[in-house]
Amino acid sequence: MTSVHIITEDKTGGGLEAIIRAEVQRQRHSAGKTPLQFSKARGTVNGNAQLLEQCRKYELFRFNYAPRIEHVFYVIDARNAWDLPQLEVQAPRVPYEQSLPSFISTIQGSMAVLARGTRTPQEWEKIRSGFHPHVLVWERESLILPVTDQLGMGEPTMDVYAERRAAEAITERFRRVRNRKYAKSIDGPEYLTRIAQDERLRATVLASNASLRAIVDELVSL
Repeated sequence: MTSVHIITEDKTGGGLEAIIRAEVQRQRHSAGKTPLQFSKARGTVNGNAQLLEQCRKYELFRFNYAPRIEHVFYVIDARNAWDLPQLEVQAPRVPYEQSLPSFISTIQGSMAVLARGTRTPQEWEKIRSGFHPHVLVWERESLILPVTDQLGMGEPTMDVYAERRAAEAITERFRRVRNRKYAKSIDGPEYLTRIAQDERLRATVLASNASLRAIVDELVSL
């Protein structure tokens, strides 16, 4: 059984991983593949900067766990990633369908540089196949926006790439229907868990977000 560890940014990362796990295992089952063995180790960090630090520990994750982890997936948020100088990336501009591909690939390249560290090309080549950098556009709340109608928060937003401030959009909707402030670390995981548990909600979320599909597709392909 192939072993995988997923490292995500933000306190709501547990909800994100739940969505990924549920959909990956469903698709692998449908394809007649064995389920993946996801690591039980905590994979959520608080902020993009901390996630990049985890990239530097890639070899540690791969070879210092028992049982050994074969693949490590890193999921960084696209939102404000351009504020991190180590990524050497500029904020994408509209139209996003043109600017996001190079934006994402530049970030992935910078994450790989951090993971490689001082290793020679030959040393890196031996272990790089287990390193999987991904960029989520734009953040956890981007996965909630396309199903707000089914979560009791009004009209959904299907073009989630056009909404760069998804957290603020969810906060406003939440305040209108719940009459209190949206708690990112509490309400976020609750909504994401509901999505993870409902195949129809997951299908809608996946259809609206190519960056999430890229993560799922790569896991299914292992």
